[in-house]
Amino acid sequence: MTVSAVVLTRNEAANIARCLKSVQWADEIVVVDAESMDETCKIAERMGARVIVHPWEGGGRQADFALAQARGEWVLMVDADEEVSPALASAIREVVKRSEPFVAYKVLRVDRVLGRWLRHGGFYPHYEIRLFKQGHVRHDPRPVHRRAIPDGPVGKLDAPLWHYPAEDFAEWWLRNLRRARIEAEWDFLNGKRFNPFAVLGAFWKFFRRFVLKGGFLDGWAGFFACAERAFYILAKQACLLELQRGLRQPTEWQKAYK
Repeated sequence: MTVSAVVLTRNEAANIARCLKSVQWADEIVVVDAESMDETCKIAERMGARVIVHPWEGGGRQADFALAQARGEWVLMVDADEEVSPALASAIREVVKRSEPFVAYKVLRVDRVLGRWLRHGGFYPHYEIRLFKQGHVRHDPRPVHRRAIPDGPVGKLDAPLWHYPAEDFAEWWLRNLRRARIEAEWDFLNGKRFNPFAVLGAFWKFFRRFVLKGGFLDGWAGFFACAERAFYILAKQACLLELQRGLRQPTEWQKAYK
């Protein structure tokens, strides 16, 4: 069974080499780039990837376009700020050889924030569907927070996919602010409006993650990671209120957020 590693990129020159180095074992590496303005494409090509430049269509649609370019019988979807651990690479190579009923597998993703791997606060364990048989998965069309939707049973792999979302802490928060704005526009266009209870819920979410779910055990990394989740909700609701009051029009939702 052949495996295609598929990576979506935009301005990922700082991350792409680490990501692609971790999937050199794959039969094919496909990078679908949303018109980067840095060296992302050149680095990817030097590392043996087949690079396809495609204008950004939103996370879900971009992922479905990328899947259509892959030639492998199995597809591993990896983000540019992620790294496939040796244990996960070995587990994938083994599982695609076996005759099992699963059309997709959830993978354990582990976040590194402020130099620390998060183990509490609801951040761990966290699984996402990233490995699947070609033709058995589509993606939710939402422009952010890509979500795979399989058409059959799903297995689980406990080897880690390492995620580095916050190596530049300020950029992490700014990127999530842009995501919140885009998601707010999408929701607004689909009939959702500002919800004051969601604002209150943001503070509850911080308390639940940091105190009840033990985020404090991850120290300041846990504090700021939990605070970021609450901030995202507040930012999204502020953007919804802005749109509801006609202070601006929803014109950003189809733009890349990095």
